Amino acid sequence: MATRRNRQRKATRKLLPLAEPRLLFAHEQKLEDPKDGLLLFGPPKSHPAIEYGVIGTEEGIAQFKAWAAKLAGAIDADPKVGSSVMFPGFETAFRTGWNADPRVSITVDADDLDRTIRNRDAHQRVYDAVDLFAGPIRQWVTEEDAKVALWFVVVPEQLWKLCRPNQTISKAEGVTSDTGLSHRNAMALWDAPDLFDDINEAAEKHRYENHFHNQLKAKLLGCEAVTQIVRQTTIAPDAHLNSIGKPIRNLQDAATIAWNLGTAIYYKAGAKPWTLADIRDGVCYIGLVFKRTNSPHDEFEACCGAQMFLHTGEGIVFKGSVGSWASERAGEFHLPREQAADIIRRCVASYRRWHDDTPPREVFIHGKTNFNREEIEGFREGAPDGTQVCGIQIRRPNDLKLFREEGKRGVMRGLALKVDKRNAFLWTSGYVPKLKTYPGREIPTPLKVKIVFGDTPIEQVLDDILALTKLNFNTCIYGDGFPVTLRFADDVGEILTAIPEVSSKPLPFRHYI
Repeated sequence: MATRRNRQRKATRKLLPLAEPRLLFAHEQKLEDPKDGLLLFGPPKSHPAIEYGVIGTEEGIAQFKAWAAKLAGAIDADPKVGSSVMFPGFETAFRTGWNADPRVSITVDADDLDRTIRNRDAHQRVYDAVDLFAGPIRQWVTEEDAKVALWFVVVPEQLWKLCRPNQTISKAEGVTSDTGLSHRNAMALWDAPDLFDDINEAAEKHRYENHFHNQLKAKLLGCEAVTQIVRQTTIAPDAHLNSIGKPIRNLQDAATIAWNLGTAIYYKAGAKPWTLADIRDGVCYIGLVFKRTNSPHDEFEACCGAQMFLHTGEGIVFKGSVGSWASERAGEFHLPREQAADIIRRCVASYRRWHDDTPPREVFIHGKTNFNREEIEGFREGAPDGTQVCGIQIRRPNDLKLFREEGKRGVMRGLALKVDKRNAFLWTSGYVPKLKTYPGREIPTPLKVKIVFGDTPIEQVLDDILALTKLNFNTCIYGDGFPVTLRFADDVGEILTAIPEVSSKPLPFRHYI
């Protein structure tokens, strides 16, 4: 028993409380909570009024316009939700113009959409449903003079339900495909095409991921259209009720939805709602992305990508090469030396364009898998002279829990357990004094942080990771559980492999979320 107590005391002495990162808003004001900063001061830089387009069924567009009108005004906090904060209206929060009427409206025929999403061939169903939305957007972007910063894609709940992986539709409700082509037979036709073109066209659709969100994003990368997919049940919950008169989905309160979507809208329109206030200059963060391609010819084939982020929140996604990067160990990927060097060269070149041709002083590479010797040599080779490179493995293995000895409050966010000079645990989720709550349902699980190579102190690495949890502009929350370098890694990987030929042009991160 005494030995156990000594171990506990020893572990407690190693607990490090990290300061909550501050965010920068207008007038050089620095606060911890993004909602406080936007309410009091607004974003750090002004941005012109947002021009946007909307595409959906006639019903969907009508519901969106009604919601857009509500977004222009104040939305009260829900008194039954402790975390709910009054939304002051889009123009008040973001200090820019918001028009409830979109600049462009494109109507999708509801009957056509219904027939399309009832196709029992899942790959054909999703492919054709995506084209009902992607086709008109591409056409408008390439042919019309009236440009918009953002497209709202308003989708009915049945589309959202059926156009995702592993979704089926019964014979009674569905429409049988003309080809009746199984996925296995479709893959066989990729190498040995059929004599009939319609069969080959049906087989080609099986090369696309049967996920509406990912396929739509991937198909629009070529024309560089930025989208925000909105479910009708989110913006008009009272119009979609179950048999007992309740909304068919459990949603956040209206004010929280407005904060989250409002922040995403502002970011996707090309602006930053906030930036990090105290992070070091001359630093570049890279998150590595890997996704298997499910190639029938190479079970280890995967696509590699990189997400580069600056302290301003600016993010760029680079599609890397495709090759046999996967290993026999599930979830582990490794790059050859030259591919590793190429990723660093491309990211540094992009950094130079943002900083008057000056390279970064430090490059931090974040990955969920470990780095081997060949990759490390490549990363260092790709960096210019004078640029230090540090490789960090970040995982959430769920093999450590920390409990308070007394009191009802959970473990504090920002607490770190230093194991040695290269290893530590970091609680990015936990009790937040500012919010007077822990915004989670289970005992917080820490991130396991390992410096694989590089000489940066572990304390600085932990500070940086905690700061990067505050750059998720897809929502308006106090802090995320993962740094933005890895928070969307799986999602980006899905988009990079959702269609056979994804644009390899580096594009801003907002195209992918």
